[in-house]
Amino acid sequence: MYWIWGIILCIGALIWWWQRSSELYWEKNGVSYISGPPFIGALKDCLTMKKSFVDLFYDIYNDRKFKDDPITGFYFFHKPRLIIRHPELIKNILVKDFAYFVDRASDSDAHDIIGRDNLFVVKGQRWKALRSKISPVLTTGKLKNFFHLVVDVSNVLNEKLSSEIGGECREYEVKQLAATFTIDSIAISAFGVKANSLLNPNGEFYRKANKCFDFHWKRVIESAICIFLPELAIFFRMKIFSEETNDFLRSSINFVMQERIKGGGKHNDLIDALIGMNKEDPELFKGDTLVAQAAVFLLAGYETSSSVIAFALYELARQPEAQEKLRNEIKHYLKKYESVQYETISEMDYLNCVVQETLRMYPAGPILDRICTPPEGADSYSLEPHHKFEIPRGMSVYIPFFSIHRDPKFFPDPLKFNPERFSPENRDSIDQYTYMAFGLGPRNCIGSRFGYLMVKMALITILRNYRVEATERTPKFIEFDKRAMVTKSAKPLYMNFKRI
Repeated sequence: MYWIWGIILCIGALIWWWQRSSELYWEKNGVSYISGPPFIGALKDCLTMKKSFVDLFYDIYNDRKFKDDPITGFYFFHKPRLIIRHPELIKNILVKDFAYFVDRASDSDAHDIIGRDNLFVVKGQRWKALRSKISPVLTTGKLKNFFHLVVDVSNVLNEKLSSEIGGECREYEVKQLAATFTIDSIAISAFGVKANSLLNPNGEFYRKANKCFDFHWKRVIESAICIFLPELAIFFRMKIFSEETNDFLRSSINFVMQERIKGGGKHNDLIDALIGMNKEDPELFKGDTLVAQAAVFLLAGYETSSSVIAFALYELARQPEAQEKLRNEIKHYLKKYESVQYETISEMDYLNCVVQETLRMYPAGPILDRICTPPEGADSYSLEPHHKFEIPRGMSVYIPFFSIHRDPKFFPDPLKFNPERFSPENRDSIDQYTYMAFGLGPRNCIGSRFGYLMVKMALITILRNYRVEATERTPKFIEFDKRAMVTKSAKPLYMNFKRI
């Protein structure tokens, strides 16, 4: 019996020492830190689903003891991590000294090619090679081709609303409506596939794409470990996407590529580009690597753009005067040009403001992460003159851009939806290193311009003919889904569409 108690005491002492050593690390280096229970550390409330990842990093960022510090430490398992707050440090990490912060921490099973070899996650020289090959897919010329396809999807959306609403009003769950519009736009523009989700929301393509973001407790834990403790993810052979998601992506994308190769036609889309890349550099794009690039384009574009459309409609429904101002601009623009045109859509200043303000309040996720890799011969990266701490090689740093977007130091009255912040006369007052809707620097989002096109076309199509109004089922405020790794409302966003 004594030896059993001895073992229990030894394990307890080890756990205590493990936690205390993490805290002593930050104390020794003069860095404020967030403590937490042994092993899981600061992520306890996320892994137990008491908080969303958005709320967790928002609370860490705004901890009253440390909110004015340029950096704050925390730990997950035995590893210390660093939160970056100061705009000048953000500039250095994402732009000026990007060469020392190229990689993201996320990783997974060595055989999980779709999860770990896509442009979002892939590391080092391989990221540079893939980025240089894929960038030409989203040139201005290619975007013009995509734009006309998105216009076609917009016409389908308009016909759907017209037939369903008639002269009355109708309630829609706008996230689902936006998701079907977005998946149809990406499917036709990137893959040359008519998903027809707007007219058939029970279709296989939409259902399976939507299920990729349907997190349950196991996927929450696996995703958190892939992001915050990749060594463990590799050891236990965890995958960034579920096996079901990987199978869907692999089968659907490979099918489209094989059909394209057989048919020999040219669509000037992502699939054509990937086929060309494979011919040009078969070693770089072998196996699932081609699927990985198409997969991240589909999933990242789908979730981000559909959320922005839904949150924009939510805020405009709550602020009728802003909605009316945008509608008047849309009508003026259409009267001037008679149709929406790629070359002139940027003239719609207030539409730009609405989209940017929505992205400020509801960016895609809570954080940007980078791994410190100082130049050869150096073991750390100095944060002087902002802090005496030096980031050691291999440490992960986190930029909580959702929280920065809602910091009153940078955006006064941050919880108020105020598109005028981004008006031509005001936007110069915004520090560019406090606004990171699509990231910053060389590793920013490669598909941001295409995302803007989809969001703008959806808003123009809906608001030109319909007034969007809150209903009894519209949330009074947004609570974020505790199971999601992205910025997602926990409650459905119901709104009335009323013909004008």
